[in-house]
Amino acid sequence: MKDKILFQEIQKFDQWWLWLLVLGLLLIPVSFFYDSESFVDQWTIDKIITSVLVVGILVLFLTTKMTTTITNEKIKVFFFPFLKREFFWDDIQQAQIIDYGFVGGWGIRIWTSYGTVYNVRGSKGLHFKIADKHYIIGTQKEQELRSKIAHLLK
Repeated sequence: MKDKILFQEIQKFDQWWLWLLVLGLLLIPVSFFYDSESFVDQWTIDKIITSVLVVGILVLFLTTKMTTTITNEKIKVFFFPFLKREFFWDDIQQAQIIDYGFVGGWGIRIWTSYGTVYNVRGSKGLHFKIADKHYIIGTQKEQELRSKIAHLLK
């Protein structure tokens, strides 16, 4: 029998200021070729590498998303394309929804005062402890998360 999904959330990096910064990075490879007399003469290895890196960063931001799925059995976090983790409720000693503030950025934050933090934006999330390790999974749907998993919080 498949475990019923209690809560699911998909988050992406869609902050306007972040996209402004990423799009600004795209100007770097474009500027390499703007003043050139001959487009082909401007293809040097350093310009090619820089252009590929900048386009790679753009593609990474376009495709990165964090999917959180919570059932009565487990918590699944899929931070595409970097990470896929499962945490079983039976192993969790303590769990609560908290406001953790700013932890030095977004993404996968390791070695914070809260342990490992998986977030895309904001400062609210599910904080839990397994053995001697702490984790936070960020959410934009704090109230929905709280109401759907209240019976699982310890």
